[in-house]
Amino acid sequence: MENKNFTATIEVAKSPQHVFNCSTDVTNWWSKDFEGSSSKLNDEFIIHHPNQHYSKQKLIEVLPDKKIVWLVTDSTLYWLEKNKQEWTNTRMIFEISNTGDKTVLRFTHEGLVPEMECYAMCEKGWNMIIKDWLFHFVTVGTPSAEMTKAAEIRNQLLKEKNKMENKNFNRSISVNISANEAIKKISKVQEWWGVTFSGSSEKQNDKFVIEMGGDSFFNMTVAELIPNKKVVWLVTDCYMPWYSDKKEWLNTKMIFDFTENNGTTSLTFTHEGLTPDIECFKDCEPGWNHWITRSLFSYLTTGTGDFKQR
Repeated sequence: MENKNFTATIEVAKSPQHVFNCSTDVTNWWSKDFEGSSSKLNDEFIIHHPNQHYSKQKLIEVLPDKKIVWLVTDSTLYWLEKNKQEWTNTRMIFEISNTGDKTVLRFTHEGLVPEMECYAMCEKGWNMIIKDWLFHFVTVGTPSAEMTKAAEIRNQLLKEKNKMENKNFNRSISVNISANEAIKKISKVQEWWGVTFSGSSEKQNDKFVIEMGGDSFFNMTVAELIPNKKVVWLVTDCYMPWYSDKKEWLNTKMIFDFTENNGTTSLTFTHEGLTPDIECFKDCEPGWNHWITRSLFSYLTTGTGDFKQR
């Protein structure tokens, strides 16, 4: 199996110490979308490209000037269809050795094998990141133009996405609990949303059904769950007998984004696809206003939801 793992090698006229130090400076050769630390044993860091890639790495082996091993403890590759967590529990290994007056860096992504859905895209990505971006940083000492351009493109796409999302219904609240505690409480849907609930909503790929009376139903899937960061519910089917388009919520998403700082968690709820131009907006807007800003807020702060809409 080992010889199937992705590998990439670069050779530079620099010392092993220089190559080692550059390899630990992740923001200058992989991504500026970086949070954490990546220089010593047990350090942890996150790379997060919204709607593209999220991974959390832990340094489980550090031999100065010789070897670095990252364990991927959590991951989401948003563009995959089958298993978005394919990187989880894989390892990224940097092995440094001398060859005459040059230093060889051999990178191995252990667990990234051709049978995986992500392999073709990741092979192309790692070849560029290691052989071009890291090589450039090690030899020149500055981030490559390609890496900088990629970051600019991601930022522009994010701005455009945010501009579009401004049309979707969204509300924000802040509570004095951790993001993970908020995520756990939100999964107890019947405690804060005045609906009939069945199924499970605690883990990614869980499925549940919401009923609002009569023949109505909303089939939901937990399409994404990033600890401390994000939860996304996707409406896979629905029936809304009150409107001419009885499938108006179909394929819309309910997105919970979390930012935690000094014991306070800011939660932004977005119903992606619920916009002022659809028929149900006139009813759904005041409904969500209550369920998010009053009932969910009350449940997160006091343990009891507020089921009396005003």
